[in-house]
Amino acid sequence: MEEAAEKLAIARTVEAIRAATGVRPIGWHTRSAPSSNTRRLLIEEGGFLYDSDAYNDDLPYNLDVAGHRHVILPYAFDTNDMHYFHTQRFAGRDFADYVIDAADWLHREGGRMLSIGLHLRMIGRPGRIGALAMIIDHLAAKPDISVARRADIAWHWLSLAGEAPR
Repeated sequence: MEEAAEKLAIARTVEAIRAATGVRPIGWHTRSAPSSNTRRLLIEEGGFLYDSDAYNDDLPYNLDVAGHRHVILPYAFDTNDMHYFHTQRFAGRDFADYVIDAADWLHREGGRMLSIGLHLRMIGRPGRIGALAMIIDHLAAKPDISVARRADIAWHWLSLAGEAPR
């Protein structure tokens, strides 16, 4: 995508979310692949604390983008309900088992962030929603596991670096 078109797409997306929810987004995930300009354009747009356009880690990290601290919250495709899209790769229980196995492994390692991608049109189907209930029940049974929104994870990550949440 050319830079001007991407800048316009970001601005339109921000406005659509603000109009629909009354709240400006502070995080971003590019539906397809980000460009070499995406992070800088997010900073220029203002108000973006983080993006999830990385797939390279289990922990958040900070990047300097155009002189601003920008949090990267890595995303994962293996623990993502998009496996249901145009395929029957996972039955509900299979997805739950896989996500629970991933959570348990990271928990044994001492804790990491597990990104679980959920989409209403995928997990929200009658034969799949039970998988989400199994995952939530499993995580809730572990008192030292937290389930958090990405924005809250980003604010927490910044607080570890000495920056207070706004």
